[in-house]
Amino acid sequence: MYPDPEATPARQGRNKQPWPELPPLAALTAGVPLGVVLHQGVRNALQRSLAHGFTARVRAALQTEGLLPVCWYGQQGASWVAYYDVLRRLGLARYASQDLRGFDDWAAVVRACGWWWPDEETCVVVERPERVRTEPVPNSWHGEVQVGRDGVRYRDGWQPHLS
Repeated sequence: MYPDPEATPARQGRNKQPWPELPPLAALTAGVPLGVVLHQGVRNALQRSLAHGFTARVRAALQTEGLLPVCWYGQQGASWVAYYDVLRRLGLARYASQDLRGFDDWAAVVRACGWWWPDEETCVVVERPERVRTEPVPNSWHGEVQVGRDGVRYRDGWQPHLS
């Protein structure tokens, strides 16, 4: 059993083309395997919502001068955490116990804090926002959302002005 059904060698047709991305029921009706539908509808949809609809917009608002940290971790990792958790809960993938311990640690961090930047001896951690107002992404099949204008507010009153 593959830990990620989307990574299985079987692809559609003789040319091994990627499976089409369709609304979930249409995809299942068209013969797209459940694991692939889950990859598209959980991991890809959350990645679009979190990385493109939140992280990229907030980073752009912060980029007024100077460089920003290259690597951010935190709640935007929810796309892969949610996806692999769904696979585990549905019995579509099994993981070694040492991998599950590490996975559970990542899941706890995603649930508990906002962005964080680890270093050798120090880790900077940001609280989760107090408020995130979202709006649907036009023409999305999997319920993707993006942060609305002035949709992020932190407990200290700061909110980036998003364009």
